Parts: sequence; C-alpha cells; structure tokens
Amino acid sequence: MSGPDPSPARPSLRSFALAAAAFSAGWSLMMMEILGGRLMAPHFGYSVYQWGAVIGVVMTFMAAGYWTGGQLGDGPKAVPALRAALLAGVAAAALTPWLGKPMLADAAGRFNAVEGSVVGAALILGLPSFALAMVSPICAGLSSLTGAAAAGRIYAVGTLGSIGGTFFASFYAIPQVGVSAGYALAAVLPTLACLFVPGGKRVAAAAALAVPLAWAAGHGEGQGFALYRETPHNTIMVQEDAEQIRLHLNVAWATQSRLRKDGGPTGLYYDLFAAVPALGNGSRVLVLGLAGGAAAKEILDSWPGADILGVELDPAVVEVARERFGLRPEVRVAVEDARRHVERSPEQHDVVIVDLYSTALIPFFTATREFFAAVERRVAPGGVLVMNVASPMDRDALVGPLAATQGAVFPSVYVADAGRGNYLLIATKEARTLEDLSVRLRAAPPGAAYAASRILETLAPAELAGHPVLTDDRSDIDQRSLTALYGR
Repeated sequence: MSGPDPSPARPSLRSFALAAAAFSAGWSLMMMEILGGRLMAPHFGYSVYQWGAVIGVVMTFMAAGYWTGGQLGDGPKAVPALRAALLAGVAAAALTPWLGKPMLADAAGRFNAVEGSVVGAALILGLPSFALAMVSPICAGLSSLTGAAAAGRIYAVGTLGSIGGTFFASFYAIPQVGVSAGYALAAVLPTLACLFVPGGKRVAAAAALAVPLAWAAGHGEGQGFALYRETPHNTIMVQEDAEQIRLHLNVAWATQSRLRKDGGPTGLYYDLFAAVPALGNGSRVLVLGLAGGAAAKEILDSWPGADILGVELDPAVVEVARERFGLRPEVRVAVEDARRHVERSPEQHDVVIVDLYSTALIPFFTATREFFAAVERRVAPGGVLVMNVASPMDRDALVGPLAATQGAVFPSVYVADAGRGNYLLIATKEARTLEDLSVRLRAAPPGAAYAASRILETLAPAELAGHPVLTDDRSDIDQRSLTALYGR
C-alpha cells in the first residue's frame, strides 16, 4: 500500500534547495578559479602554462568530484554528503587567502615555473574543485525528477551559476574589492545554500564564519607599499623611500619604473632611452608600455621639445604615473592595448619604444612577426624600433628569436647590452650600417651623452641565423621567457 501523497510545498522546497545548491557550487567554483589564477600570477606569471595548469587541474579534480558525487547521490548518505561538499567549498574559500600565498611561494621555490604552476594550482584549487563538483550529481540523485531530466536541469542551473561567478569575479570582485575579499564573496552563496538543505542550519552557521575570515585576510594586503591597488588588469604596487620611488605591476620583484628623487640616473635600462631619438630623424616618440613614464622622462630631459605618445592598457597605471611619478602633462596618453593601437592608429613616429611586460613576461601577441609588421607601419621614414628585452639568465633564449622575428620585417637589427640582464634591440626602417648609427649616437645632445656612450659600448649587429621567427600561429615565447628569467 502506498503512503500518503507529499504536500504540494515539499517538492518545490526540495527543488529550490537543490537548485540553490547547484547554482551556488557553480558560482563559487568559477569565482575561485578566476581568483586562483590571479593569486598565482605573482609566483608563476600570466602565461599559457599557468592558465593551462589552472584549467587542467580544475577539470581533473572536477572529474573526480563528479564520479564521487554520482556514487553518493542515490544512496542514504546523499544529504550529509551534500552538506559536507558545500562546507568543504566554503572552507577552501576561507582558508585560501591565508594559506594559498605561502603554499604558492613554497611551490615556486621547489619547482620550475611550469611544474610549479601545476603543483600550485593543485594546492589551492584541488579541494574546492573536487568538493563543489560533487554537488550537481548529488542534487541530480536527490531530485524528484529522474534520469536525463534531473541531470539536465541540475547541470543547467549549475552552469548558470558558473557563468555568474565568472563575470562577478572578473568584473566586480577583483577590481572593486580585491582577491582576498573576493574569496569571502565566493563563500557567501554556498553558505546560504546550506540553509535550505535538510539539517544544514548548523553547517550554515559554521560556514558563515568563513566570510569574515576570508575578508580579514585582505586587510594585510599592501603593507610595506606606499600604494597598493588591484585593478582588472594589474595589482599595482608602489614602493617609496627617501631616495627613490618604484612601480611594480603584479610581482614585487620586477620593477616597471624607477625614479630617483634627485633626478639622477637609475643605473637601469631606462637611462638609455635618453639617447634613442638620436637614432631617428626627429623626436616624435611612441612608447608602448608607458608604466610610470620612465622612458618619457629620460627623453624629455634631453629632448625638451619631443612629442611623446604613451600607450598604456590600465588607466589606473596612468593615474599613478601622473600622481606619483610626475608624468609630465605634455606627454599624450592613449589608454588601450598596444597591439590594437599600432594596428589602428594612423600616426607615424620617428622612434617606437616597446617595453611591454606582464608579470615579468612579454605578452606573446606583442612579440610576433605580425605585431612587428604593424609597428613597422607606425615607424616614419628614417625611424627606428627600440625594444627592451629582459633575459638575465640566458641571453639567446629571447634576444635571438626576437631579433630574428624583427629581422623578418625590418632590414637591419642591432643589439646593445643595457646592463643587469636587459638588452635593447634596435630595428631600422631602412637598411642602416653600424657606423651610421654610431655617428648619430655621438651627435646626441649633452644630456643624452651618457646614454649614447652606454649604447655605443656594446652596439653590434644582432645574430639572426639559427633562431626561429615567432608568429601569431606559433610562438613558444612563454617557455623562452621562463628560461631567460630563471635559466630553466
């Protein structure tokens, strides 16, 4: 004999509870995946290896979570397992801001950047990926629907949560409240979902502690910096002391701009930019990768009438350059992607400076034959391209391929040692001899004489033979950059 029919309210409550659990799990997991990539960037960069590690690790642990959830979803332990999975996801969100950074730093010290990316991703994303992936199959098993209908509805709701979490993390959490507070927000929906799971109120009460715990982790961010700001593009850090001010983007060990307060030379490659207008037929200068404006300062100090246009992707970096680094008002600024600018702008320049780095790595699409072809169209007759290349551990890992790639577009390519592992690649619009460039550098104004002499000491034709030409379709610059920086 069958039992009494369930009340009409019961199926809708269960349906809502299951939908809330699936939605919140998808939301939280995708938030933590995006936040995890940002958390890893200071240690492993924003390379194809890092994002490949993040996505691959998440999918691996999700596969294990799906299988486990499927095993539990039809059994008597389904509801306790659902509560435990949500609580584990919340716990991961609470603890990652506290434990993630030291674990990632340890992984970076023990492994090379490629291996470390996989290990680091597993450390901070393995548990939440496994636990939260269990939620959808458990919910499908608990659903009043059966078979494909239950699975389709639950996974659709979970995917909607994933979409929401992706956009929320990318367009609100990171730029508005930061990574640590973002983890706190990732814990909110699974905590609320626990309230609707049978027996979940005590779990929700315990999970609620995760939100302030994760939020509190962000209060220590920025200690030791004169300015610390997270934007959609960068983590901007400024360090200042009595002698100098330094700009760091995403990683504190790489300096994008340095300014001495007494106005003297920094001893870094920026100083050499003072002489580069001598290599062209005028002083119209385009700087791709403006950062704090170090290149613009060096040029204007020696060429007061120079017409400088700086291109910078992040408007917040431009604000910092104006407010903290004294970027002069006569420097024009275009806030956009460097490649987009050279492909769309009609302007030509006597000198184009390329100094584009993200977490100490060159974005691959700004180091290909197609990119340099677009730059060549922006170089005026008689002009030059000057590119900074950081390759302290293995010069030929980057200098050779980049020179060969420029040589596929420009008729002459030269290289000069800028010191401390940096090199300047100089490519000319027309074929130019070493003697011609040397004569021009010797004629630089007095303010640029030191920079000119530094370049002249090591200026030589770049070796192009035996090096690959990098293209949009095929480029291994991420791996080469890691070799150049770390020697492995």
